[in-house]
Parts: sequence; structure tokens; C-alpha cells
Amino acid sequence: MNSIDWRRLLKLWKTPLLGISGMILLGYWSEVAQFFLFTHHLFWIFAIILLLNPVYETFGPGDAKTRKKGRMPPQPSAKAWARRKAHKRERAPASENAAVRLVQLHKQKEAVDRQIENLTDKHRANRN
Repeated sequence: MNSIDWRRLLKLWKTPLLGISGMILLGYWSEVAQFFLFTHHLFWIFAIILLLNPVYETFGPGDAKTRKKGRMPPQPSAKAWARRKAHKRERAPASENAAVRLVQLHKQKEAVDRQIENLTDKHRANRN
């Protein structure tokens, strides 16, 4: 059987119990407060607002820990997984030396320059 956590329940119900009893006492001590609270139904509106959270927490589906325990975290889709793997492969390792990286970039630049020259030559040949 579930043990009742009285401290949690008292902490949860403290605000509505004090608020409702305070409104009732205010109504007994002041005719103006009694008029506004009970004639204009403000007492019932405030009482319901104060009671919403404690009633739900007490009789609701349980606390957040219990609700979240059975859930599985969302898994990435196959496309997202592939993008992540490709991104990891593209990044240079941290241990790579700056000089080695500079040489690689220079080679890539030369290859791109050659491709640009080839495309430029083809474009000139097609124009003539």
C-alpha cells in the first residue's frame, strides 16, 4: 500500500486552506469585503483558482517522476543519424597539426583551380 507523504500534502494544500480561510475571516470582519467576496462571487472564483493545482496534484495521474519513468527518449531519424555521421567525418581531428592542414587545403585549392581552368577552356571552346 502506498504511504502518504503528509509533508508534501500539507505543503500542497497550505495555500488554498489559508487563502480560503483568510477570505472568510475578511468577510466576517468587513462588510465591504463581505459584499465584494460573497455578493459578486469573487470568493468562489478565488477558491476554485486556489484549489485547482492541489486537487490535480493529489488526485491526478501522479508526480512528474512517475509519469516520465516509462517514457523512452526520442530517437533520431535515419536521415539525422546519417547527417551526424557525415558531419563527424568532415571535421578535422583535434590532434591534426596546423601545417598538415595547410598542405591539405593548398592541394584542395590547386584541384579547384584546375577544375576552374578546365571549365573556362570548355566555355571558350563552346563560344567560338
